Amino acid sequence: MGELLRTRWEKILTGSILLLLAGYLLAIGAGCSDERAGQEAVMVEPPDPHAILTEHAKRFSKRVEKVTDGVYVAVGYALANSIMIDTGDGRIIVDTTESLEAAREIRAEFDRISNGPVVAVIYTHGHPDHVIGTMGFIESGEGDTAVIAHETTNHFLSGQFGLLQPVLNQRGIRQFGSYLPDEYSTVIGIGPCLRFDHEKAVPFVFPNRVFADEMTLEVGGEVLHLMHAPGETDDQIMIWMPAKRVLLCGDNYYPAFPNLYTIRGTSPRPVLRWINSLDMMRLLGAEFLVPSHAEPVYGATRIYELLTAYRDAIQYIHDAVVRGANEGKTPAQLVEEIALPPHLADRPELLELYGQVSWSVRAIYDGYLGWFDGNAVNLEPLSSRERAGNIAGLAGGVDKLVEAARAALQEEEYQWAAELADMILILDQDSAEGREIKIEALMKMGEATYNTNARLYYITAAMELAGALDTASRIGVDAEMARVIPLSMIFEHMTIKLDPEAAADVEMAAVFNITDTGEVYSIIVRRGVAELRCHPVVDADLVINVAAQVWKEVALGVSNPLTALATGKIKVEGNKVLLMKKFFDLFTTS
Repeated sequence: MGELLRTRWEKILTGSILLLLAGYLLAIGAGCSDERAGQEAVMVEPPDPHAILTEHAKRFSKRVEKVTDGVYVAVGYALANSIMIDTGDGRIIVDTTESLEAAREIRAEFDRISNGPVVAVIYTHGHPDHVIGTMGFIESGEGDTAVIAHETTNHFLSGQFGLLQPVLNQRGIRQFGSYLPDEYSTVIGIGPCLRFDHEKAVPFVFPNRVFADEMTLEVGGEVLHLMHAPGETDDQIMIWMPAKRVLLCGDNYYPAFPNLYTIRGTSPRPVLRWINSLDMMRLLGAEFLVPSHAEPVYGATRIYELLTAYRDAIQYIHDAVVRGANEGKTPAQLVEEIALPPHLADRPELLELYGQVSWSVRAIYDGYLGWFDGNAVNLEPLSSRERAGNIAGLAGGVDKLVEAARAALQEEEYQWAAELADMILILDQDSAEGREIKIEALMKMGEATYNTNARLYYITAAMELAGALDTASRIGVDAEMARVIPLSMIFEHMTIKLDPEAAADVEMAAVFNITDTGEVYSIIVRRGVAELRCHPVVDADLVINVAAQVWKEVALGVSNPLTALATGKIKVEGNKVLLMKKFFDLFTTS
């Protein structure tokens, strides 16, 4: 069933793309060169961010809501929802929030409704707010619970929690206002708050059962069709319960303009495939739509209407970017021109509370054409310091920049004030005036917007600059956390943990025999680069025999390698202890 839907809509989508490309090549879109053409410029009062956010917060009132018989959703306990499907022969939990504490609260409420065992956990995708709380649902002795996800989710998790964890954690703290006083972070665009602990690593459960395109799960007579539905992430899935007409859509729909790009950092999101997934969802004729954020939606007509508006908003922005790019316009020009048409922009479910059109425009352009905007001047732009110096020279010195920045504040031109303050701080990093101006400008910009990601990022950045907050990543890892991280991920991350300066003149190869699993890994250090191989290399300088958990703890800095060596937990063939120390000193554990 899912495959038929997918095949049909992939053909339609492919045909649509070919038609669009033909149109672009023939340049027949002349009447659409300005996406705001025909829209009258009407002076209106700026929206009241506080009023908009207060109203939006009502969507996340804390409760467990019965969707229909056997289907319950916990809303308002954390950033993401958690959903329980009671089959009679056991319970299925879909998404587990970003918090062990929140998961335990929800589990207690679910237990009041049904006390059957948790037989499966399903991740709609690998974002932290959907996977961290799993131990709160399966800690009570359910045994080898199936944890189900798409086959690419483990790789996705590797990036989220490994390769880019420090920068994603810091930028996530800013985006979600995690360290801000409550007065600034009363609501987030897709939930009441983020309950993720940015300072303590929580053991989470990796998927142990994965699928590619679709999978059918049957428990107690309840049939669930799991289908790959790329959207906010490549690994996104949706869950269709045909007997109950219930559709669990993950993050492919929530009541805010979608995050086609997130400022905490992400690779380009699959916009066309997101549209395709929404079209698949529309065809199902669901009577109940249960997103992983905010409230459920009831009624087939209402659901179809919302999903149609959602997919049209995404396609409108996508097509506008492609048309403009084919006309030779730069991202900066497109940001100025492109806006949703009124019939979409005026919908409460498409307010830019979470995603933002301007960010989406830049991301779609970059996804197709990369960072270069086509203007030859921008191939090798001046450094920030050179530009700031030249602007200061034109203005008559740094003092003149300070005057101009203060004037911009007075005129409520906060973006210009912030940009001038940046130049001042580039030229004089100790400038108290530059810092004060930037803090005030960022605070004003944050207070003036109802996009919660921008609002919280601006205000957090201002407080960081004022010395009131420190968002540097400092998640600690312990032995329990090390236990659940796949060994392959530990070795993959060693390549980026190499200190290139320490290894600048080093050529050395080490083989790791994992004594309890039989796996073999080799790390070859070659003048500032560490190459990973999943097999032994000939003529290795070091051969190290170690159990998986011991090596995980050593690699993550939980335990000391020399202590492990002294106690016999690590054994080096040929007694090359000093060489082992030299090798280990080439890598950081931070």
